[in-house]
Amino acid sequence: MKALTQKDGRNLKYFEIQEDGLFVKNNFAKEINEYKIYFTDIQFDETVFRKKKDPVLIGIVISMLINSILFTIFINESYQFSKTIGMVVFIIAMLPSLIVTGLCNNEFRRENAKSLAASKPLIFSYAKKEMGEVDAFISDIKENKKQFFLKEYYRIDNLIPVHIQISRIHRLYEMKYISESDAKFIIDELENKRIIEEF
Repeated sequence: MKALTQKDGRNLKYFEIQEDGLFVKNNFAKEINEYKIYFTDIQFDETVFRKKKDPVLIGIVISMLINSILFTIFINESYQFSKTIGMVVFIIAMLPSLIVTGLCNNEFRRENAKSLAASKPLIFSYAKKEMGEVDAFISDIKENKKQFFLKEYYRIDNLIPVHIQISRIHRLYEMKYISESDAKFIIDELENKRIIEEF
């Protein structure tokens, strides 16, 4: 999987694995944010965030709705308003509840997200129906990062000093991208190259 698109209402997230990193595009209601994260800046640490609905806030809104309805009934019974004026009173009584509900809209939503440690935000929506797809995409990111590092650093380069190349091989081994025997093989080749160059 080379690309992942996630849609949440009017918001759209797009991730694309490229040769040397990951292209990210966040398209929010009125704002588009695009950036690239290079494989060298992506770590393997994963974090899952879960946000549940706030029962206290839900209770407050329900209480406000019930109080608005009871207030409307009390006023209409006390003053014997016509249906038209009764509706106006009802709308006025409901305004505070609607305002609170609108302001706290995000608090009523259950949200799950998964992030991958990187130099720039790399956050995926992680609802139950998206978990498998997101996990597969993160595995593809890791595999592409591995292939990128192997292509860049698991080779002998005549223009790069030998000690730098050896430190890169050690890093590949520490990241478990190559086995101990693979590391020893190329380090031996580099050491032979250094000995030949010294003559």
